[in-house]
Amino acid sequence: MKRLLTWICLFAIAAGIWLGGMENILRHDGYAARSALAAFLAIQAVATLLFLWSNRAGSVLRILVMAGAAAIILLGASATLRILRAQHFEGFVLIIGLALVLQGALTLAALLPQRLTEA
Repeated sequence: MKRLLTWICLFAIAAGIWLGGMENILRHDGYAARSALAAFLAIQAVATLLFLWSNRAGSVLRILVMAGAAAIILLGASATLRILRAQHFEGFVLIIGLALVLQGALTLAALLPQRLTEA
């Protein structure tokens, strides 16, 4: 699971950089908020990787990463549902949205306390 989560996080970092770059190049209305969201996605993936590979089980970073994981599950699910209902379909939104849901779910599964995963 650690290896799969690492690859998903690397994809999320690349997607966040690409989305942020495109928002700042195109500059459609509301681009600043979407650029901040893209930065959050990349930062969340970096934080997940840092925690995943540092083995700091009791740190504050664990709580922040788990909260961020819950947030990206909601963002990914929302983006996926929105694009499936949209008149103008954007395939990249579907792929990134599904990847975010997977990243968030894998992150929560990997970081749950051991006593909860054994129950």
